[in-house]
Amino acid sequence: MKKLSTKILALAIVVALAFTLVACGAGGGDSGPIKIGVLVPISGSEAFYGYDMNNAYSMAVEQINASGGVLGRDFELLAVADDGCDALMAAQAATSITSRDPDFVVGGYCSGATIPALQEFYDNDLVMLISAANSTRITELGLPQTFMMNSPGTHQIDKMLDLIANLGVSKISIIHQGDDYTQNLSDISREKLPPAGIEIVSTEVMERGAPDVSAIVTSIRNAGAEMVFWAGYFADGGNVIRQLRQGGFEGYIVCGDGSSSTELIPAAGAAGEGVFVLSPPAVDFTPGGDVFEAEYTATFSQPPGAYATLAYDTIMALADAITRAGTIETDAVRQAMQDIQYQGLSGLIQFAPNRELLYSNFIVLQIQGDRYGLYVV
Repeated sequence: MKKLSTKILALAIVVALAFTLVACGAGGGDSGPIKIGVLVPISGSEAFYGYDMNNAYSMAVEQINASGGVLGRDFELLAVADDGCDALMAAQAATSITSRDPDFVVGGYCSGATIPALQEFYDNDLVMLISAANSTRITELGLPQTFMMNSPGTHQIDKMLDLIANLGVSKISIIHQGDDYTQNLSDISREKLPPAGIEIVSTEVMERGAPDVSAIVTSIRNAGAEMVFWAGYFADGGNVIRQLRQGGFEGYIVCGDGSSSTELIPAAGAAGEGVFVLSPPAVDFTPGGDVFEAEYTATFSQPPGAYATLAYDTIMALADAITRAGTIETDAVRQAMQDIQYQGLSGLIQFAPNRELLYSNFIVLQIQGDRYGLYVV
């Protein structure tokens, strides 16, 4: 990895709220690197996100270490444990992580793969910071050492309600894919939309990778939907958008954050024009994001993805919590995370009592030609 510029080091200092580095020996006299396990998909249809998240982790770790470390110790990222966005793989990956005796764990892209790993980390007394996965089923487990760095699905549907009010629609169809994340978004929609006067005229389930969704399109048209909410992942999103338009659906299309990838734009082609995407704080629309994006691109020869800011902030927030705790002891760091008020690239990181992000970080993007534009609601 190339040497980091002074500009990005300065950004790191600002983003980290100038956290004070404590002299070596604080925290019980421990020495050596602070080891961080990483659970992300680096195989399968969502591998792009896993590599993107790990790149951002690496970037943050290098900045912290170049600035003197935390408690006088360097951060060390352990080799990625691949969950493949698959529940069985995730359980095996979690065991692989704990066998390497980490001090903390970061990661979690697919909720359905994150949830099976959490008990393993709890049983091994490990704080886990979840950078992307945001199903409310994560916090419903009640594991006190698990923190969700991304806004939960409830925040996402609140943002969609703002968009719906702007567009003036009242009848919506939902398409989900039956997993923990997409089913959770559908369930939250069914809880929040009807009390707001929005009729859910149909709920469709699409198998991941299904090439033909014409039956779903016909059902949606017959139901009289004015808007379709695609709650699934971007790997199938482009196909769904194309077939909705080819099948004659002329209403609005809104995609959940699982589709917040620039890859959705070429995948959808001309059919994607005007499609809305509920997105985490994408770097193009984040204060200070231009410096971050330039450094990331120069380092990894590709632009950052949708979850890079959240992954970067995950490491920076962990450094802040450890510094305030003065130790890497689990209970102390857990409490420091619970009390954190950290202004990162992705926004203010502060947690509700259930360890979900307290304030929404969702934005609305709209496909405009070959790029996203910010849609203000």
